[in-house]
Amino acid sequence: MIFFKAIQKIAFFTLPLFIIPVGLQAQQLPIRIVPLGNNPTIVRQLEQYPNNSRNNQVCPVDTLSLPFFDDFANNNSIYPNCAKWQDNHVFVNQDMANNPPSIGVATFDGLRPDGMPYDPTAGVSLGLPADTLTSQAIDLSGVGVGDDLFLSFYLQAQGLGDRPQVQDSFFIELKDSADNWITILEFGGVDNSVSTLTIPDFEQYFLAIDETRFLYDGFQFRFRNYAAISGNNDHWHLDYVYLEKNRNNANPTQVNFGKYPDVAYTKPPRSPLGNGYTAMPWTHFAANPMYRDSITLNNFNHNPCNTAGTLDRRYEVSELSPNATPLLTMPIAALANYSCSPNSEDEQSYSILGTFAPLVPTEKTILESKYSILFPTDFQSGTDFVGNDTTTTQTVLDNYFAYDDGTAESRVLALDIGTQIAVEFTAEVDDTVRGVYFHLPYFRNRNAEIDFVNVKIWLDTLSNEVFSNDIYRLRYSNGFNGFHFVEFEDFTGRKIPIPVQAGQKFYVGWQQSSRTEVPVGFDRSNDARDKTFVSIGSAWVNNDISGAIMIRPLLSVDSSFTLIPIEKIAEESALTTLQIYPNPTTNQVYLQLDEASQNKAADYQIQLHNMLGQQIYQGAFSTELSLFDYTNGIYVLSLIDAEGNLLTQQKIIKH
Repeated sequence: MIFFKAIQKIAFFTLPLFIIPVGLQAQQLPIRIVPLGNNPTIVRQLEQYPNNSRNNQVCPVDTLSLPFFDDFANNNSIYPNCAKWQDNHVFVNQDMANNPPSIGVATFDGLRPDGMPYDPTAGVSLGLPADTLTSQAIDLSGVGVGDDLFLSFYLQAQGLGDRPQVQDSFFIELKDSADNWITILEFGGVDNSVSTLTIPDFEQYFLAIDETRFLYDGFQFRFRNYAAISGNNDHWHLDYVYLEKNRNNANPTQVNFGKYPDVAYTKPPRSPLGNGYTAMPWTHFAANPMYRDSITLNNFNHNPCNTAGTLDRRYEVSELSPNATPLLTMPIAALANYSCSPNSEDEQSYSILGTFAPLVPTEKTILESKYSILFPTDFQSGTDFVGNDTTTTQTVLDNYFAYDDGTAESRVLALDIGTQIAVEFTAEVDDTVRGVYFHLPYFRNRNAEIDFVNVKIWLDTLSNEVFSNDIYRLRYSNGFNGFHFVEFEDFTGRKIPIPVQAGQKFYVGWQQSSRTEVPVGFDRSNDARDKTFVSIGSAWVNNDISGAIMIRPLLSVDSSFTLIPIEKIAEESALTTLQIYPNPTTNQVYLQLDEASQNKAADYQIQLHNMLGQQIYQGAFSTELSLFDYTNGIYVLSLIDAEGNLLTQQKIIKH
């Protein structure tokens, strides 16, 4: 007998989303989007709660009873709910999937539960065992062969993350009464014939469990993937897992088979701020309370096509901190005759009705936006499905602008020395730009490399560059995934604040100045293409890749300002102290090591790079170095040990 029958795929609605994956560039722009090295969200959470990998979830001690359902909605954890699942390999999130059937998915990748690669040295061309998601034990002893027991789930390859290749795979396995795991169904990665501009749809699968060897007390099922285990690669997204009996597959539209008494939110609310912002300085908001003028609700209707009802929803915005104040409560006009999906009602846009309550912040403020479903009727009444009836988003008014949501799904690289990337912002009050945050995703062994960028700011237009901190080395550390703040200063460390006026546009960004590309976080859940520009030679063009580059300008009229607290990287401890004098110099400089390093000097190498990041000299360590043959300008001297590790760097200016 075939273990499972009536394997059926039901693809639901998707909206086209064109994302440029590795190797493709819109308009042949000199930029590229690549997968992350680890999972920044998991790493940051475990840094805060190192001994709390499951967030104090209460796990069962007895077997579960039917029905089994999980759509990973409002899970309040980055890990699966241990009341339903045994392991914590997968990443529960609301960011990585594209048009899921319900808010929240379980993402399978090439990372361990701590968000780091299973094997950083593994090749990307091999699909190796990676994540596992195993159900808790379930009592099926009272289920008969003819009871129409089905396991159903939705599955998507790639989503907003990395595409699994043909060598990668996804498995569904069942444990029989003899404790053997039986592979029932396997999916291969995305075929090479599928356009790289196409994101595969979610598809729903139904597996009939009709053999006695599976119908026992203690039955389990699990999902597994094979992936490139050297990074955050080869994504599969799982959602809406449902195991129940009396599901007659002869009619896949009936409630207990392919449709459910549920209407689900599929995306969280956008920030209530206008101009595409996800964050802005509270002083600028106080001067111009900038709210968006419309909202978009994304719902998926899991009900049978012959059942319709009235769908009542609500949009709310509240101040969470420092006060608890409602700012807007907007009922959404009831959708009578809300029918089965897919249909045009799954995405609805509405103009903001009414006005926001006055809010004039005097300090850092946190807002919360909420979508909710109200007064469920007969087609929206399942108690198992209430988790996806509400979804929220928080917005921070602090001292920086942002278009991103703080979560990187990928990295963006500026290819080729000289390539520039700039992001546009507009000041609402007279203020001072003090620096810019760069979101720096993890990159293996990055501290041993020489990564230089020129940090820049332009005023009014991209032809008016007013500041460039040449050859700035962005600092990395193993596991670091936060926002690293670069304060505007010259080579001597003197602060260079940049004043801006109310209504004035300004641009912050960087120029690639070394041959090793510097990765910066890229948020695919928000789209700021119209505010992002890339240089092609002397010309600037709009970036055509959907997403938001994760750089955030910090503004403060006061030279004393606060930084994002938990995500500020600590300065690396210096392994070696090197004094260079005179500096600036007209020709020759002298080098002096600290006492502890002098006895190793014979093993050290010196490298010298120009302002384009090009290595122009390498040789054994010496206490004297002549710059006679080099033109006036800024140079970076690097001290390298016998193993090739970078010990320290310093700028030298010749004039």
